[in-house]
Amino acid sequence: MSGPDQRTDDDTADSARTGGSGRPDDLAGTLLLRCRTDEVHTVAPFLDDRSRCGLVLTGTDAPKIAHSLRKRGFEKPLLCDAERYGVNGHRCATAPFDEQWILSQRGLRAPVLTDSGRVGEGDLVGLRSILTRARELGEDVIACLPLHSSWLSDPTSLGVLEEELHASGVPVTLVLEHFGDPLDVPETLRGLLRLLGGENPVLLLRGDVSALGASCFGAVAAAVETIFRLRRPRPVLAGHCLSHLGVEEAATAVRVTPDQVERWVCECDACGGRMMDHFAVIGDPHEQESAAFRHSLEVLLDLHEDLHAPHLTPRQRRNSWVEQCSSAGFYHQEIDTSTRPEWRVPPFLENWRRVGAEFVPHGDGSRTPPP
Repeated sequence: MSGPDQRTDDDTADSARTGGSGRPDDLAGTLLLRCRTDEVHTVAPFLDDRSRCGLVLTGTDAPKIAHSLRKRGFEKPLLCDAERYGVNGHRCATAPFDEQWILSQRGLRAPVLTDSGRVGEGDLVGLRSILTRARELGEDVIACLPLHSSWLSDPTSLGVLEEELHASGVPVTLVLEHFGDPLDVPETLRGLLRLLGGENPVLLLRGDVSALGASCFGAVAAAVETIFRLRRPRPVLAGHCLSHLGVEEAATAVRVTPDQVERWVCECDACGGRMMDHFAVIGDPHEQESAAFRHSLEVLLDLHEDLHAPHLTPRQRRNSWVEQCSSAGFYHQEIDTSTRPEWRVPPFLENWRRVGAEFVPHGDGSRTPPP
């Protein structure tokens, strides 16, 4: 597989629109919406008329639901995540893969994800175990790497990880350990961008809006969680702020930024040209949550399509993301000056503005060396 800067839109458009052959290359440039199997019939319809998008289904019944989707004509990319690394299914990295889990994903015309356990701090044995066993399973397999944050944030550990990935040659999907957005930590973001610049295909399996940036900087695919309500009650995605806001926060932001009225007008199906404070006056909680959910998915998919417009070069795509993060930080600061001390500017925006700029090639193809 060629590096991210050599991959062209014409080369990948067909495979990104359909399930493909089952190789990781099929996912190139794809934004994946990560959802529970009981949410899939709510989320999947949003992808019907969209390009370069797909689903990550979570839970033990994910392959079964994925096969059902295929039978019903769903042709977008699909991945299944067993989540054995999570709180309720925490396994160590050397725990054997479930053979049935691997087999159950075959026939989906999609890459197979290993049901890996967590790779703890300094667990080189566990890391090698996952990579070795994944390589033995075949070319359609992607090694799932649920990593302790130090593997990316600590320079020594990052160097070891890079060496092991290079030696294995295995495509990997990263699950970055963090209580919130892992890319709120600048060292973690810098480590991720170094990995994305390597030879191994790398996917990001769990993320927030930051996943859009990873897809611009060389991630084969990146997944965004759709369980927005875990972050805030009934959140809405403000596209120009690149952030999820609670419905009341959005209403406050509209009120305190009268000079930004045009930025709060949304043309998505849920908003229909109204300003984003309208969610706060929907009386029925279920209707409010449904409207906010539909709005957020549409805005997310619009952002991804804009960043991956066919006329953009990889360098322009990266510059666009860094500039959008810079602008979003400015909009947050304008809100912040009117609502102190309640308003919080998401740390990932400044990280992408500063760290991301280090990884944007100059005109001669060189990059600014990271400090």
